[in-house]
Amino acid sequence: MKLAAILIVSVALAITASASMAALSWNFEDGMQGWTWSTAHSASVPGQWIAPGPAPEIVPGQGIYGAPGGNLFCRGDANTRSTAEFDLSPYLVGGKTNRFLLQADVYIPNLRPLSGFPWNYPGNMNQYSGLYALAAGTTWGVGVYGRSDKGSQCYLDFTADDSWPEYRKDWYMEEFSGGSPVSPDTLWWNKWITLQIDYGFTTPGQAVIRYYQPWEAYNGATGWITLYSGAIYPNSWSPTGRDFSRIAVGSNINTSGTPWSFCQYDNVIFDSPDLVPEPGSLVALSVGLIGLAGAVSRRRV
Repeated sequence: MKLAAILIVSVALAITASASMAALSWNFEDGMQGWTWSTAHSASVPGQWIAPGPAPEIVPGQGIYGAPGGNLFCRGDANTRSTAEFDLSPYLVGGKTNRFLLQADVYIPNLRPLSGFPWNYPGNMNQYSGLYALAAGTTWGVGVYGRSDKGSQCYLDFTADDSWPEYRKDWYMEEFSGGSPVSPDTLWWNKWITLQIDYGFTTPGQAVIRYYQPWEAYNGATGWITLYSGAIYPNSWSPTGRDFSRIAVGSNINTSGTPWSFCQYDNVIFDSPDLVPEPGSLVALSVGLIGLAGAVSRRRV
């Protein structure tokens, strides 16, 4: 009985240790919190940390305001693009992972009285601006971002051997109520959405990409909208293409599309089974293993 009790406690301590590798999170209330402004693209420029307080004027001289801080303002256009990056390698066992959960909130502003946007929308949404996971030394990875010309959020896995299809829900970003478009369009957006990439995290080998929108789409859909749910396609042409070690929010930093966005980013969360255990977890794991070893030793005697 004593041996059984010791084994139960030892295993419980080890399980507790493995389960207590806390996810990383950033709320940007007191600054960049370890994030840096990317220089990966020839058009890369620093964005702006928005301190807690009143909403900033995101289009100077136009009376167009964003969301109150703290958060990151990542503007992008034909000539400049702002992207914030975070180096995960010190926090991952072996400095890399191919299984993770990544999430961020994105503020989609209404840019009226400006005009000239695709489909006469009241803004350009988060056009080629979004949430990305990248391997070391490359600007190609997996990402979820917006396209105002399709009225959609989109998912693309540049590491796959599947001809790089873009998974979308076209026109879902148009605001409806009771089956009719919200009118006038000055009532659209000025809202936060949430982007989420589950890349082999919940189920190894499977990806679930979705986003949360707090309004009704043309077909009545609202809440969590799934862009893709299925197998992670194989990768044979780039053996290190899925050694993810960096995450980014903001403008696209590769050449697949030109960002055009006045979005802000907040509440980023990253989790992975490859996160380095916290010191307390290592102690608990050590105690559990020592207890298990001692129990086995006494059993042999």
